[in-house]
Amino acid sequence: MVYFCADDYGISTYGNSRIENCLENGVLNKVSVLPNGEISDFKQRLAGTNTTLSLHINLVEGRPLSEPNDASLLISDKGYFKYSFIGLFFLSISNKRKEFEKQVYTEMQSQIKFWKKATDENTSISIDSHQHTHMIPLIFKTLMRVIEDEGLNVQSIRIPAEPILPYVFTPSLYFEYNLIGLIKQWLLKTFALVNRRELKKSKIQSAYFMGILFSGKLNEARIRKLLPHYLKLANKYNKNIEIGFHPGYVKSGEKLLDGSRQDFSKFYYSPWRNTEYNTLLNFNYEQMKEGFKNALH
Repeated sequence: MVYFCADDYGISTYGNSRIENCLENGVLNKVSVLPNGEISDFKQRLAGTNTTLSLHINLVEGRPLSEPNDASLLISDKGYFKYSFIGLFFLSISNKRKEFEKQVYTEMQSQIKFWKKATDENTSISIDSHQHTHMIPLIFKTLMRVIEDEGLNVQSIRIPAEPILPYVFTPSLYFEYNLIGLIKQWLLKTFALVNRRELKKSKIQSAYFMGILFSGKLNEARIRKLLPHYLKLANKYNKNIEIGFHPGYVKSGEKLLDGSRQDFSKFYYSPWRNTEYNTLLNFNYEQMKEGFKNALH
């Protein structure tokens, strides 16, 4: 199975409507929902779209779902999350590690309880996170504890560590990588190795992921070059594929979840989000898949 996943559902009412358009008229078949986002009736809004829903755990943007006193390390004096991925990582290895772990546990538990209430408590759940923060080793370990304590039936968890071979076998893309993407790839693959033991103990499945080296910058040409290599790996090892997109673009002046975070705003207003939106609307996966099958024979 190939999942074309839209992250950040709930970031704004405008972005939500654009993601919904990709569901209705494009190839999109999975949506990752911010539990503290601009929408609470997401299950009703997405009913009938035949989409897989995923919990997009959020520790970096907007307000926490736990009480402010229970998230004091994580939030600003205005009550909003104040750290990015790197800030959370350094906090996780600081002398505040124990209190950090306690507060992260409480907040993730609150977000999971919200999810269970908003959906069907007995259904299976897919999990990923905003800015991939669940990959930080202490947060990953804490998440595994919350999953066990809440008795969650987790169908899959995103491990955003892209396989190397598809990129090695696509030399035409070598000069399109950027330094930030390469650093993110290296860091997430390192954390994936650290978290491997916890994941193996949990027996939770994961898919081959695409969307780090070209994070927020996936277009049809890049997908057509990479996806056949992913399909070969997936067929060989009987795994799913997940491609992460951010099609919920926002135009200047449209309200965001936390407009004070300029580092986030720049990303949401990026024209590349519009490109990913159009890619999801126009990409013909069935045609590409048929070509791939013919090439194998």
